[in-house]
Amino acid sequence: MYARRRMRQWGRRFFQSRRVCECQRGDCLPMSELTEGVTGTVFCNNDLRTIERGIYVGAKILIFRNETEEPNIIVSVGDARYVLDRRIAMNIRIRVDELQAR
Repeated sequence: MYARRRMRQWGRRFFQSRRVCECQRGDCLPMSELTEGVTGTVFCNNDLRTIERGIYVGAKILIFRNETEEPNIIVSVGDARYVLDRRIAMNIRIRVDELQAR
């Protein structure tokens, strides 16, 4: 009986509900909606695989290629370039730099 209680509490940490991005409306945009040549800063990212690659909160990003007909987008983080699936890019929120927004 003690082992069951202990295992029940163990699983709660790993299967928590998804965190929601706290950005205000219009404050940041999904990465999949940005156009080519736009630079910005990652504001919200809950995907562990992309965080391990270097797309963490506060990282500078440049969109290289984002065509609506293609299923992937190409982004640059530092010296590295990544091909991301559009479904993953929809969950990553970017705050566009002020110089690019004008």
